[in-house]
Amino acid sequence: MTPTDVPASRPFVTGPEALVTVPDVEGTSRQSAADGLVLVEDREGVRLLTLNRPDQMNALSAALVGALGEELARAGADPAVRVVHVTGAGRAFCAGADLIESEVVTADSAAFRGLLRRWRRVFDSIDACPKPVVALLNGLTLAGGLELALACDYMVASSAARIGDVHANFGLVPGGGGSQRLTDAVGARAARWLMFSGEMVSADRALALGLVQEVVPADDFLEVCWEKGATMSARSQPGLAFMKRLSRPSITAQGIELEIEGAAHLVVGPDAREGLAAFREKRSPRFQAAADD
Repeated sequence: MTPTDVPASRPFVTGPEALVTVPDVEGTSRQSAADGLVLVEDREGVRLLTLNRPDQMNALSAALVGALGEELARAGADPAVRVVHVTGAGRAFCAGADLIESEVVTADSAAFRGLLRRWRRVFDSIDACPKPVVALLNGLTLAGGLELALACDYMVASSAARIGDVHANFGLVPGGGGSQRLTDAVGARAARWLMFSGEMVSADRALALGLVQEVVPADDFLEVCWEKGATMSARSQPGLAFMKRLSRPSITAQGIELEIEGAAHLVVGPDAREGLAAFREKRSPRFQAAADD
């Protein structure tokens, strides 16, 4: 089963638009926003949050990041929710930032810095949530999408998933904590290779690198993940919360802030302008800046 096959009877959706009430099958009420940026379904103590911009490969717009932040907060505060899963609709988990929407802020360091700090607050909230938050990589997981997945407690990948940092392909660098969390996840050498090369890797290669923790056949991906989530939801919640605290990554606020400052500086540089222009014009970039530019 794929994310687009999720039954429609119980989910609700959220976003910044006005909310309307939708009854669920058990007679309680759910709420839905007209834009439907995040689909929400509950089953056996597991809450599934599905990024729902499939035509844009779930690219991270400001509205989508805001909606995800709202739903993560709701899940963290809901005593009926014991495990949180995050996945994507369609053929991608998340292909990264919405480069079309971001075109204005990428022309201004201060605006881009503000955007990245909003991302940081949402990604940090995953670490602060006492419940397990698991990234289910159903398909393409690139750049900012990988940064979102890295912010989760661990990753389960579909056998069809393709995963990569790819910022280097556009003259950009991670800005959502990716350089810090990727290094923590796979070690400095593998992290540098993934960032420097800009290559995408298969789910099996990601498993060998330690980037993902499990690979599930694509045909049964979501259903198997529901079952695994239900098993985890039966575990002691105080125990899981304490283990999450004990095993928090050794990532510092200083490191994240250094990444944000570097990303904001480089995004207005000549190579980032060339990389984004090449993306718009569907051609290969021609990078020429020196290392100290």
